[in-house]
Amino acid sequence: MKRCSWGLLLILVVWGAVPSLLLAQLDLQYQSRSQDQLGRWKEGVKPKPVSGLNVELISVLADYQEPVSSGNFPNAVKLQFYLDDEHAVYLTVRELDYRTYYWLDKVQPARSWETGFQNIFAWPTDPVLQQLTPKLGLYELGALVRLDAESTSSIERVAPGVLYHKDAPSKIEGYFFTLKTGEDARLLASITQKATGKEVERQIFRRKRAGLPFTIHWDAKDAEPGSYKLDISGFSLSTNQPLSKEIHFYHQPILNP
Repeated sequence: MKRCSWGLLLILVVWGAVPSLLLAQLDLQYQSRSQDQLGRWKEGVKPKPVSGLNVELISVLADYQEPVSSGNFPNAVKLQFYLDDEHAVYLTVRELDYRTYYWLDKVQPARSWETGFQNIFAWPTDPVLQQLTPKLGLYELGALVRLDAESTSSIERVAPGVLYHKDAPSKIEGYFFTLKTGEDARLLASITQKATGKEVERQIFRRKRAGLPFTIHWDAKDAEPGSYKLDISGFSLSTNQPLSKEIHFYHQPILNP
């Protein structure tokens, strides 16, 4: 009888834990979230999206990483970006390489986006980012701020983001463009200043593996403010199918002019 009582107790304890586990998983699911002072957005874990066969743009971020305490994810994350004119803004934050399938998008800020560098979206990390398994580091995240069009295309206009948790840099001196291809590919990447047509960067990738993110780094310390274009061209190594991507962006190095 005593053994039966212990067994029943164990079953009740397990049954009691199940709802808590289910609620925790439901809290992490991709869903609408909001705070009065921040606005509305969708965030959580969602199924891995299906990749196409061409070049997929994952993230465009400034070359800046603010120190983060080891083992502690910051309580909030900020994404800041510059707009050279009025644009419709479509913001996505995701992992650079999938492990937890974290995704944030559909941002409706409490304050409208404006021309200049004062555009900041901040969001708390306790509801999702701090709860993910395996644990993520802040700079395992990428961000993509698309302008004027929400969906991907062969020609895209973006606003490079600055990702941090407390202090933004005083100056932007470079950028990371993270992409991936649907097939093993050979690629050429070049960045040109649109006003002059001058090529300011060129990189050759003899073999990029399908589905694996890769990064193009541009050292922009000596670059003049203004509009630039990143051209990516190449071909699939298995089918010789041509691949291409054209990314337009504005380089504004001073966050507080």
